[in-house]
Amino acid sequence: MAIDQAWLEISDRAVLRVYRWDQPTVSLGYAQNLARMKEHLPDWPVVRRWTGGGVVMHDHDYTYSLIIPAVIPWAQTPAVQSYEQIHRALAHHLAATGHEGCRLALTEDVVDGPLCFTAPALHDVVRGSSKIAGAGQRRGRLGILHQGSVQNVQLETSFWQTWAAQLTSCVSLISTTPPEVQNRAAELVEKRFSLPQWLTDRDDLLS
Repeated sequence: MAIDQAWLEISDRAVLRVYRWDQPTVSLGYAQNLARMKEHLPDWPVVRRWTGGGVVMHDHDYTYSLIIPAVIPWAQTPAVQSYEQIHRALAHHLAATGHEGCRLALTEDVVDGPLCFTAPALHDVVRGSSKIAGAGQRRGRLGILHQGSVQNVQLETSFWQTWAAQLTSCVSLISTTPPEVQNRAAELVEKRFSLPQWLTDRDDLLS
């Protein structure tokens, strides 16, 4: 969570960050109430995202973040439109790599509920009755942070690189987080994401 925010603050280029979890973990959307949700959650570690959206169970899923800094004009794309465009590109690439039937959720597919992958939202990626991909966004003066999860499919390791190449004409691969991003992320962990009050009340020590 901290690395995503640090990238948004520091980068002047779009970043697609893809990662897995070292243990089953629950992530809460920014507005979710942990006290009300706790009885419905497994006994897993819990983190709170800086983005919106529902509760996501991360266990063998593919988690990605698309970071669009404000200096890139596309960062001004309206919220619903940006969500639809990102997921439409993802659905097309899933279909092109052997996951036929992936499409965007329509109004009739929408289910109201706090658990993200049992409650498709408009423009999530679905296949039949299964939700394949959902996300939360945060938008502001820094740009767009889109944090997504892909579940219920098996992806080749090349999937993300080839998807990135469809999103932009120039892709650079990095395997090590730059020191300036690491340093800012460490500060954000200390002052926000590791604090009990961030998890319960969304309070932190950032000025």
